[in-house]
Amino acid sequence: MVSVRAKVPGLARFRVAQRLLVLLGIVLGLTLVLVRLDDIYLWQDEAETALVARHLLKFGLPLSNDGYDWVQQSSSPFTEFASNYVWIYHSWLQYAITAASFLVLGQQTTLAARLPFALIGMAVVVFYGLFLGRWLGRRRLVWVSVILLLLCVPFLLLMRQCRYYALAALFTLAVVDSFLRVRNGDCWAVPYFVLSAVLLYHAHYGAFFPVLLALGLDWLLIRPRCAFPRRFLSAILLIIMLVLPWAWYMRVLGRGDPFRLDRFLAHVVQHVVFITAWLVPTALCAVVLVAWWQRHRRPNWSLSDSEMRYSQLVLLIVGTNVLSLSASAAFDWVYFRYMVHLIPFLLSIVAIGIGLLLDRWPVVGYLTFAVCACCNLVALVPYGLPPVRNMAIAALWPSSPAFQSLQEVWRAAGQFRSEPLMYLQELSHSYEGPNEGLVAYLNAHAEPGQTAAVNYEDLPVMFYTDLRVLGGLGLHGLDVESRPDWVVDRRHGPYRDLLAQIVRSGTYELIELPYPDIRWENRPEPGVHNYLTVEDAPPVILYRRMD
Repeated sequence: MVSVRAKVPGLARFRVAQRLLVLLGIVLGLTLVLVRLDDIYLWQDEAETALVARHLLKFGLPLSNDGYDWVQQSSSPFTEFASNYVWIYHSWLQYAITAASFLVLGQQTTLAARLPFALIGMAVVVFYGLFLGRWLGRRRLVWVSVILLLLCVPFLLLMRQCRYYALAALFTLAVVDSFLRVRNGDCWAVPYFVLSAVLLYHAHYGAFFPVLLALGLDWLLIRPRCAFPRRFLSAILLIIMLVLPWAWYMRVLGRGDPFRLDRFLAHVVQHVVFITAWLVPTALCAVVLVAWWQRHRRPNWSLSDSEMRYSQLVLLIVGTNVLSLSASAAFDWVYFRYMVHLIPFLLSIVAIGIGLLLDRWPVVGYLTFAVCACCNLVALVPYGLPPVRNMAIAALWPSSPAFQSLQEVWRAAGQFRSEPLMYLQELSHSYEGPNEGLVAYLNAHAEPGQTAAVNYEDLPVMFYTDLRVLGGLGLHGLDVESRPDWVVDRRHGPYRDLLAQIVRSGTYELIELPYPDIRWENRPEPGVHNYLTVEDAPPVILYRRMD
């Protein structure tokens, strides 16, 4: 009997080449995620996660206060934590993972804080390839999607953060994967679905609720003639039983300010700009929409059945999440990082659009793929066109502050950039930010236990030094009579008049550090992330008490 391998001599070589390609992709992903992971110091939100995790390691609960460090970013206390100082503003899984890393690698290093999330981010890429291989079935689309994700710099930056972002992306993929398995009747799909959903809640409840809502809407719209509705309902009831006590304790349902229509509309537009300018170019959206419209005619470039079902589910998930995040009164501002769990799904839509072009016009398809992977040239339409930009500004920018905040996002969206190239610059150059300069100077000159008044990014100083930090965004423990040993006056921070009054009340020496006093150490937001050290900002200023 002649084997299939003998009949096809190139099959073995093809499989070896495919495995080498997978290995190369993993090595590339690890390189992009791990190189210089500890070069940039933690910024405010990352330091919040690290400090609460350190308190968890010490007391067994994620506390805002350990008797020395006070973690608070809200202007009013007992908003982010309960009356017993237990942190309730974010889900707890990120703190448990960070605490475990501290237990192994030490409690005061940038690498220990970020490493577990970077590794989870790499797991997202691997699981993403397996997920698409199962539900799309076309090997070419899988490879295009994975390459786009590996070269998506906003995604890489978020995966390198000591924050919940990697967890939210991983467990959102797992929830959708398990949901599709439940729909297909897999025997172990229900426990897999329940476990994934519960883990998603404990990773990021801001993603949990809209994702589960979208899947519920999908179930109502499809109504398959099988046992799926019964299995799905039983799973949802079990998830509610496991999650509701946590949501009640963490005050999830009663959080936020009253709903405002102008803020909601501005947030919807801002989400659309984020998606079409950094993830799914408007031109490729048009390609997929045309294919949907032509589906019943079955032309040469129509969507396959699996692509059609998958793209409809993705559209439902993305739309539900955008509307939910926009309507949420808990978010007074919209940030790209709130959509981190949607990035893999959105990039798969890009891959489907490129696949349609490859099927009909291969040269155009490969060219589009190369451009999308390397720069934002395709996404410049319509944001880079002055007439469109001027019309949009006239139509979308009334006097409301919620709409006015869109101007910076639109301006950044209309600028040509090659973020993979800029990211390579970041990986090959050392970055110097305000937190790094402050921490290095204070660790060299301050005595342990001294007090420091810091009006901006107080939490990184708290994490990296042994000083008792006062002030912060919540103005905790700081007044004119406090006489701190050190005063850090960041130019973007609040209550600068109070700091000046404190300095005048004693004998303080002014110190200028050769580090830029920029708004944040370095946020991962597209359009505001610094790939190189900022050279044209004023220096960081602090004062040392001499009397």
